[in-house]
Amino acid sequence: MNNAVFTVALTVALAGCGGGEQNPASTALEPVPTAPPAKAESVPQPVDLPNINPQPGPAAKAIQPIQHEPIMKPTKVAAARIVKTEAEWRDILTPEEYRIIRQKGTERAFTGKYDHHFKDGTYICKACGTELFLSETKYNSGCGWPAFFKSIDGTVEETPDTSLGMVRIEITCKKCNGHLGHIFDDGPNPTGQRYCVNSASMDFVPADKKPGTAK
Repeated sequence: MNNAVFTVALTVALAGCGGGEQNPASTALEPVPTAPPAKAESVPQPVDLPNINPQPGPAAKAIQPIQHEPIMKPTKVAAARIVKTEAEWRDILTPEEYRIIRQKGTERAFTGKYDHHFKDGTYICKACGTELFLSETKYNSGCGWPAFFKSIDGTVEETPDTSLGMVRIEITCKKCNGHLGHIFDDGPNPTGQRYCVNSASMDFVPADKKPGTAK
C-alpha cells in the first residue's frame, strides 16, 4: 500500500517538473495568434499645387475665322471707245474735217466758225458727239482758234507732241481719239490753261436743246 502511494507521488512530481516522456498529442504547441495585416495608410495629397507631371489633354479644335464677302464700292465704268476704219470715218466727215480730226491737221487761224462764238450751250466732238466743253469755260484768247480754260472731266486725253519741231501737248477726244488741238499753260484763272481747239473738230448744242442735237 505504501509502495503504491509513493509511486503515484513520484510520477506526479516528475510531471510537474517537465521531465519524463510526454504524449505527443498532449504536448502539441498551441497556435500563436498572429496580428491582422496592417491597413495601408493613404498618403495625403498636396492641395492647390500645380501638377508637376501634367498629362496632355485632347487637342483643341482651331477656331475658323468667319469669312465675310468684301464690300465692293461701285466704280464708274468708262464709256466704250468708238473704233472705225478710215473708210468709215471718210464717209461721215467732210474732207476738211477728216484732215483735221483723223490726220491731225490745223485750220487756219481766225477762220473757224466757233472762234468768236459765245452762245450758251455745250461743245461736242464732231466725230462722235461726246460732250467736251461748256460755254461758260470759253473765252476770247485772241489766238485765232476757239479757246477754253477747262474741259468736261474725263472727256479729253493729253499726249506729248513733238511734231513740227515743237514740244506741245496734243488733246484728243477720249472716246474716238479724234484730234482736237493743243493745250497751253497761258490761260486765265482758275486753271491757267488754254485748250486751243479747231472749230472743225466740234459741234455746238445750244442750252435750250437736248444733248446730242447739234446746231
